Amino acid sequence: MSTFIIAEAGSCHDGEFAMAIDLIQAAANAGADACKFQYWSSAIRLAERRQASDYFETYFKYKVPESWLESLKLRCDWLDIEFMSTVYLPEDIPIIAPYVKRFKVASFEAGDREFIEAHKVFDKPIIVSTGMSREGDQIGKTGLGDIFLLHCVSAYPCPVEQAGLATIRARAYAGYSDHTHDVLTGALAVAAGARILEVHFRLDDTDPANPDYTT
Repeated sequence: MSTFIIAEAGSCHDGEFAMAIDLIQAAANAGADACKFQYWSSAIRLAERRQASDYFETYFKYKVPESWLESLKLRCDWLDIEFMSTVYLPEDIPIIAPYVKRFKVASFEAGDREFIEAHKVFDKPIIVSTGMSREGDQIGKTGLGDIFLLHCVSAYPCPVEQAGLATIRARAYAGYSDHTHDVLTGALAVAAGARILEVHFRLDDTDPANPDYTT
């Protein structure tokens, strides 16, 4: 069985549409199956939901405008790579749903059952990163169906010795979200049973001040 590889662009577009297009091209050139971005409609709402008012300016600067979504999806289609996007606000799920074949839920929301159920309404597979907690395990036991759990360690970057790849097989997780910066970690995760592999990436000219520069 082949491994589904998600190239996680995150916010590494630096707020520039042309750079977002370049990220898709780079992901396609690397042979990834999907290129994933992060979408939030309101920096104010995200800061409130995350209880992180200090991050408002960052959320505002790196927000993907809704007007980009169709063009990003079309570019992915043209390059034969799947468009994906995480959302963090419940009201954004219906916005992103028409553009994606599957959803991705970040570790921060893994324990929010109502948020997961709001995705389920659209009858698409849901990939959930579990972070360092067991909350994702409980989500996987709720009977929601089509839930695929990814092991990950919420450290940016994650030291290789703390990756805990044995967890993939021990908990029968579907895959792994890699934050290690080591090119061998993904291969080892696959050897441990990962069928889905999410890897963060950026372009060489990404602004070092970008919050995802070191992820």
